[in-house]
Amino acid sequence: MRTPKYSWIILIFLVISGMINQVDKIVIGLVSVPVMKEFHLSPSQWGMVGSSFFWFFVLSSIILGGMADSKNTKKMLTWMSLIWLTIQFATPFVSSLSMLVITRMILGAGEGPAPALSTAIMGKWFPKHRHGIGFGAVLLGTTGGSAIASPLLISLIGQYGWRSAFIFMGIVGLIVLVLWIVFGKESPEEIGMPSFHMEAQQTSSLSKVSWREFLPHLLSKNFIFTVLCGGCAYWLLSIQAIWFPAYFTKVQHFNGQTLKLAVSLPFLFAAICQIGFSLVSDRLYRKTGDIRKARINLASSMMVLSAICVYLAITVNSSAISILFFTLAPGFAYVILSLAPAILMDFFSPQNIGKAQGTFIALSSSTSIIAPLVFGYLIQYSATEVIGYRYGFEVTALGMFVIGLLFWIGVRPTKKSHIAIKAEEQLNI
Repeated sequence: MRTPKYSWIILIFLVISGMINQVDKIVIGLVSVPVMKEFHLSPSQWGMVGSSFFWFFVLSSIILGGMADSKNTKKMLTWMSLIWLTIQFATPFVSSLSMLVITRMILGAGEGPAPALSTAIMGKWFPKHRHGIGFGAVLLGTTGGSAIASPLLISLIGQYGWRSAFIFMGIVGLIVLVLWIVFGKESPEEIGMPSFHMEAQQTSSLSKVSWREFLPHLLSKNFIFTVLCGGCAYWLLSIQAIWFPAYFTKVQHFNGQTLKLAVSLPFLFAAICQIGFSLVSDRLYRKTGDIRKARINLASSMMVLSAICVYLAITVNSSAISILFFTLAPGFAYVILSLAPAILMDFFSPQNIGKAQGTFIALSSSTSIIAPLVFGYLIQYSATEVIGYRYGFEVTALGMFVIGLLFWIGVRPTKKSHIAIKAEEQLNI
């Protein structure tokens, strides 16, 4: 089945939506130093602010993400986007720790279903052999958008205060929402073409089932190890969003252009990794038809390499080399987030992918609840802030290394036939 040209327009919207989604997350980290100073917050309190985003994020990922299998995904994404921009406009008016925590909780609830929605929409608009590049492009938007937005937002914060960053993101979100309402489509049926869900149903071994029937499939070894590996990426992602800017400012004493580079380069490299490794993964999948060779080995090896980079980043004496390793680490770790949807699409049918992806996001992102709190506690109660940050990064590196190896060794999916992949390509031609 040929990929409709309109699929690429939908992909552009998903990429831009992912950009806004991610920048809305990281903007709180960019304003960490002035907000902590204005509200007189301790490191442990700031850790709670960072953690609060994921309190309802996890719950909404499961409940609303699962609804993506049966509800109108265009309408769901529209309502979610409305929540995002509303919170951005409301945050400049907060005046206390409790109000700040409440806004982060609501934002987390609104953004929780976004990955599952994107996955469900992708399954409708793109064939299976293009899932890697499709999901990679969406993830490219999240990291690439952060790389572009971070220097701009840092300049706005320095010139107009921390509230200007939230106002700016609210305006951007409003513009994109209007365009999505006008040009967004639910599925190819709206332009007179069949959905790729119909094609995938013929090769799927697991038909659409209820939550009660679906839960046992989530206890499989493959799914559990995939969640653990994704949890490592979300752990590092939350640390990058909440604590990297403060670490670079207070410990490394970066400012001006150096601070902008230290904050934005990890996102830029992550964007390159996600699109690059997605292309490599899709190529290997088309060539071998083996998801382990094409996706699992790639994601696990990058996680192990990321753990090594995190450890080296805090042991080297050169600031330039430290920035280099802090740039490499997130890019390698986030490869699992780019490939996980494609892996899950191989484990589960498209009729259940909303449940699978929503549960994956909910469980793996739950580490983002813990990570900011752990860092805040270590920073506040260690002998010095420098020692506290060091302990936090050492714990991060060790966990990523061990789980990366377990994912590499433990995930053993059923091998797919290379002939089936070739047949699909011939059908497309």
